[in-house]
Amino acid sequence: MLRLLKHAHVYTPQSIGKKDILLAGGKIIEIKDSIDVTGVDVEVLDRSNAIVMPGLVDRHVHITGGGGEGGFATSTPEVQLSHVVESGITTVVGLLGTNDVGRTPKSLLAKAKALREEGLNAYMLTGGYGYPSNTITGEVREDLLFIEEILGLKLAIEDHRSSYVTTEELKRLASYVRVSSMLAKKKGFIHLHMGSGKGHYEQLYQILEETDLPISLFSPTHVNRTFELLEASVEFANRGGLVDITSNVGMKGNSKSLTPAESLLYLLDQGVGIDQITVSSDANGSLPVFDEGGQLTGMKVAGFEPTLEALRFLIRDESISVEDAIKPFTTNPAQGLGLGQRGLIEEGSYADLLVLNKEDLSISDVVINGVSFVHQGDTVRKGTFE
Repeated sequence: MLRLLKHAHVYTPQSIGKKDILLAGGKIIEIKDSIDVTGVDVEVLDRSNAIVMPGLVDRHVHITGGGGEGGFATSTPEVQLSHVVESGITTVVGLLGTNDVGRTPKSLLAKAKALREEGLNAYMLTGGYGYPSNTITGEVREDLLFIEEILGLKLAIEDHRSSYVTTEELKRLASYVRVSSMLAKKKGFIHLHMGSGKGHYEQLYQILEETDLPISLFSPTHVNRTFELLEASVEFANRGGLVDITSNVGMKGNSKSLTPAESLLYLLDQGVGIDQITVSSDANGSLPVFDEGGQLTGMKVAGFEPTLEALRFLIRDESISVEDAIKPFTTNPAQGLGLGQRGLIEEGSYADLLVLNKEDLSISDVVINGVSFVHQGDTVRKGTFE
């Protein structure tokens, strides 16, 4: 069925004013000041008091759950489709965390395929915290080359839970990811869980100095974990790297306490370009709390809601334009993942849309590949067993 959104203020993410958008076959067919369709069945949605933007692209989600630092009972649950779409997210990238043995890339791939069958845009990363990387085929190169859903490699550095991969090992992994991604026509990257270690980006800078590998191969996340890491991330971003803020992470280890949105504004204030920043949720991962001795003292489960709250904060903030506020949640992560036709609104792109009510920025509609998942605030399409 054709679907026609009328009279909404459209952000592509650039503001193009009030437009009509015609959807068909999972894509955006036409964007004009006024569109009238006759002679065929079409669903018309008047969104005069709403803004339309690209659906959110969340590049860091524990779709099979995470955690386990406090024993098997502290492993977090799998993602449910409704929890994703009710937060305006249309694309997710699943990955493994601390426990990349009990939870494997094979189960991760199965969950990504399940979410795809339910209509969500779902991808994954091979590997996890550990090294050598746990894979599906036995080789990082083969996973990237032959498995469509796999976009890159996950690895942890600068963390007491990591494998403390050597610079030579990381250099070799980066070359594997680069070559196999080129052969598979993927962008390819190593998604780096950044811990609270004092080295920050020193290991990466050494590799960049010793090789011709591009900085785009390294994609650090949780950069707002501590203020010291956030400060260090300014240089990495200004060198051309993409830095990922985690919406579920609160600043620790420093008197300066910044929300995720405030961390983004801090980077901008330090001269980082808006196109160098992304925001992801870490949803369904664990939020372990450790004391100064490294002992686990508490555990929570990360949700999707903080991402949408951070976006709302930025849209309302007068120091940043709406167009720029949207980019770290949509266009930037899509481009960083190599998903060029997602995270934007243009004729011929996939019809992944988030419609927010202008008054309170609550969700009116979520559309994925032209299919309605949330309609006028109500979830109309849920997971198979919800």
